[in-house]
Amino acid sequence: MFWEMFVTASRGMTEPQTALTSEADDVERHPCPRCNASPGSPCRSRSGAVAGTYHTGCFTKVPRLARLLRVPTPADRGPGQPWRPGIPAPAPVDPDTPTADIRIGYARCPTLTQELQTQLDALVAQRIPRDKIFSEKISTRVRVRPQFEAALAAAREIKAHAPHCRGGLHRVRDEAPGARCRRADSPG
Repeated sequence: MFWEMFVTASRGMTEPQTALTSEADDVERHPCPRCNASPGSPCRSRSGAVAGTYHTGCFTKVPRLARLLRVPTPADRGPGQPWRPGIPAPAPVDPDTPTADIRIGYARCPTLTQELQTQLDALVAQRIPRDKIFSEKISTRVRVRPQFEAALAAAREIKAHAPHCRGGLHRVRDEAPGARCRRADSPG
């Protein structure tokens, strides 16, 4: 242990580290000049598998990693597994870009005799546009709720295309005569 620390210190290098996911994201923002891996992808070996370490030309583009001799590929990137192109990281957002709240609403009645209109009115009162409100009359016992899945898909799509905007899925519960509007991620 002492000898490894002495050799490391005498060569002017920093201690070898395991690459964290955030470091891997920073390395993968750049294309690799050696293996031509596209941005968003880990480096690949000659055999076509994910490389065990990032190539030097790739990780030296990240200033805090430039002095290291090797940066291992994190386990979640699957070193040794067949290589597949990754998803490029989203471009950084200009600080001057205006942000907006993006709201999506979901209303549901468990029985056909209950009315959706009070829930829809509560969502509209929360300034959610009518075209962003998903509603259905379906029992809580039914596990697959098509409109709820559509609302979640819309929220994911908006978040993927506008990561700088805040978003939320709101739902309405109509247990009493007056409907309550709340965020879908709140308890109760």
